[in-house]
Amino acid sequence: MLPDFERKLLRILVNFSGQRGRMPEVAELEVKTGKSWSQIRKALAELEQKQFIVWKDKSSARGILIIEGWEPLGDSSYLAPSIGPITRGNGLDYWTLY
Repeated sequence: MLPDFERKLLRILVNFSGQRGRMPEVAELEVKTGKSWSQIRKALAELEQKQFIVWKDKSSARGILIIEGWEPLGDSSYLAPSIGPITRGNGLDYWTLY
């Protein structure tokens, strides 16, 4: 499980790049996170170590590549209330199970 700030930073990277088609610049990350570049850089290094991103040019955030945009569900046996295991169905499940 990612710490809150790393999770927030990952979601910012995913959403920003999805909406604007590019990675945010350092100043944009500082505004969106409310943190300094040194704190952001440390969190990015942790995300890279945990293999959520690839970050070759450590002087800029523009070259970040996202490998995994969210945390995997650690427990694959997640149960929805009184329904049972959630599985991918044919679309009819929504109307018959929920």
